[in-house]
Amino acid sequence: MDARCADTVFYNGKVLTFSTEKKTARAIAVADGKIISIGTDVETRRSAPRGCDKVDLGGKLVVPGFIDCHTHFLQMGVDSLSVDLSATGSLDQAMDLMRTAALKTRKGEWIIAANWSESRWDVGRFVSRADLDKCCPDHPAVAHRICGHLSSVNSNAIKRIGIDRTTPGAETDSSGNLTGIMKEEGVWVVRAATAPTPERKMKGLQLAIRKAHSLGVTSVQDNGSVDDFPVLRRAERDGKLGVRVWFNTPYSELQSLLRLGVSTGFGSERLKHGGMKIFCDGALGARSAALSEPFADDPGNSGMFVHPVEELNEMVGKADEAGIQLAIHAIGDEGIEIAISSIERALDVSGRNDHRHRIEHLELPRPDHIKRMRRRKMIASMQPNFVGEWSGIDGMYVERLGHERASRNNPFKEVLAAKVSLVFGSDCMPFSPIYGIRSAVNASYPAQRLTVEEAFLSYTRNAAYASFEEDCKGTISTGKVADFIVLSDDPFRDPGALVSLSILKTIVGGEVVFDRSTRSR
Repeated sequence: MDARCADTVFYNGKVLTFSTEKKTARAIAVADGKIISIGTDVETRRSAPRGCDKVDLGGKLVVPGFIDCHTHFLQMGVDSLSVDLSATGSLDQAMDLMRTAALKTRKGEWIIAANWSESRWDVGRFVSRADLDKCCPDHPAVAHRICGHLSSVNSNAIKRIGIDRTTPGAETDSSGNLTGIMKEEGVWVVRAATAPTPERKMKGLQLAIRKAHSLGVTSVQDNGSVDDFPVLRRAERDGKLGVRVWFNTPYSELQSLLRLGVSTGFGSERLKHGGMKIFCDGALGARSAALSEPFADDPGNSGMFVHPVEELNEMVGKADEAGIQLAIHAIGDEGIEIAISSIERALDVSGRNDHRHRIEHLELPRPDHIKRMRRRKMIASMQPNFVGEWSGIDGMYVERLGHERASRNNPFKEVLAAKVSLVFGSDCMPFSPIYGIRSAVNASYPAQRLTVEEAFLSYTRNAAYASFEEDCKGTISTGKVADFIVLSDDPFRDPGALVSLSILKTIVGGEVVFDRSTRSR
């Protein structure tokens, strides 16, 4: 098929296809949301039918749309409706924002805040029950740490939810009193008690979609609650799902999925059921990642496993046997060891080959871990923006791990060198592929540092492979969905351009869903 059948032609661009067949072009012809031809300006415009829409790309660089391989997409949108603590530079500033919100809220109603990080504050400690009691004395209040693995609640929230010393994840002090800090399972308890309505979720979803378009994200691989799926389905039905979603469900839903006959890849072009999310350990920021040696700033603590090893093995085995892709959260070296071993054990039984099981985060792998992942065809789903946020000589990673271990974490370059499939996601910390690419290209340590091309491929072509969708997206190729973006500059020619790089246009299914030129008028 050529441009004679096009309904839209995009011309005057510098197109990098990321395809191994035709690597560059000047124009793209689209029909019914699919790419039907790529080629020169002259041949494409000459072949296009009369009345066809024509979009001038302004001579700018065009690449495939970003695929964010690890998000909490709908949750990010909902959190944006709460008190945002991401830009706070101190604990006092964060509590002032919550105090202001409390003054505007009816007594007894929830005050919910999100995205705080003590690593950016002058006082490097977690938010406590006492802090929240002072700023929100007449309201139940919760402040979620940016990592999603730790939340802090006040006394009113403890009473409202019914938290006590037996509640999973509830931290106590040396006297046995609740500190208000909730880790891992404790976060889920708080999230469940403050779950938003479907209407609020839909509002948050639309905010998240608009943000995605402005940042060039055309597909997300989301890790959410099973209650999120009906909201996504409703948005799709109503024509309001402006990104493509690969939705990973929690392991607790395995039996329900099996009864319904739902497996990996089930769904439509816009919304598919993906893999099964399983937590192995916690996070470095929350000091709950499972390490072989204690945290540098907490010598008595080596982190934790979310599930006993025997239980994890059983979970992984059942999901693998059912033919479902696994997405196992593992950050510390001990967590990674257990996760890889569990997958190996399951594959020894099932004999599956094209499983595309994933280790999510993979922050502190040993060299032997990477080799074993290559041998068993596992995918490394990693977050380069973590490096931008917390790496460097005075970053949070050094505080938690010390200099030697910090220099070995997030080893993107070593993963690629071992020929392990590397895909990038943001984990919404922050949600921005360009920031992640810039962080990987300019990483502090050699083991982390990638070329511009390597970083882009991990957010596009490689990312499509992680969701079994390499035949329909990830490159600008004939027959694939017309998802691509127009960049303000060319970082392939000048990596320094990454500093100010932005998205000029985002195209999803051949439709321009974001145009910076119209936004600035």
